[in-house]
Amino acid sequence: MIITERDQIRFGDAVIDFEVRRSTRRQKTLQLSVGPNGVSVAVPVATPRDEIAGFVRNKARWILDRLATIREAPSPIELPRSLPYLGRDLSVVVGNGVVLDVDVRFRPWELRVFLPYDAVEEELTQEIRGAVREWYWIRALEHVSAGIDRWWPELGRGAEPEVHIGDQRRRWGSCAVDGVLRFNWRLVMLEPRLLDYVVVHELAHLTERNHGPAFWALVSAVLPDAAERKAALHSVEGKLPL
Repeated sequence: MIITERDQIRFGDAVIDFEVRRSTRRQKTLQLSVGPNGVSVAVPVATPRDEIAGFVRNKARWILDRLATIREAPSPIELPRSLPYLGRDLSVVVGNGVVLDVDVRFRPWELRVFLPYDAVEEELTQEIRGAVREWYWIRALEHVSAGIDRWWPELGRGAEPEVHIGDQRRRWGSCAVDGVLRFNWRLVMLEPRLLDYVVVHELAHLTERNHGPAFWALVSAVLPDAAERKAALHSVEGKLPL
């Protein structure tokens, strides 16, 4: 259980307002956090008010310097409360849980982001975004690998290719001269038919290296609506979050 209250101290000409978060789970240590939403102190539930005030006063110079830095810095990019996954909207819910680090879990159609108890969401913006991206990255590898398995009997050539997931900004996928296939992790945000199109496109390059008539004939033989899927893919370029 967490009990919150407000308090303040004076340091020279400055007044530092802070939130006290008393937790039944915290045993001994006092933890100070300074973020865009202000100053917060996590303490064991029975910690005396004077002890908390003294703790904050001892850190006052650092707190004021940190607050000045935050005011001068650009605001962090907030995590959207809805993200696409396999062409559908996925609700993003952030809350505290029994975890040591930021933990991301999926249940249809919700992405639950758990923070350690006493952690403040605004101070973990980058960690949260990184954990969510990692979750997508793993899902992308799973779905792309499944797509390779699905289309390999029709388009495979030689040994099955090595597959890498990357963070390309201008490409959905690529086929290297050595046959290594690279795919953008954001593909898993798209509806499956567009992910399949990119997989088929790159597998076709194992046979036809360029985008000549023979290449498009091969792609269309496998996906008769390839031109429609290609147009739909172009329509979402540059519009995905994260």
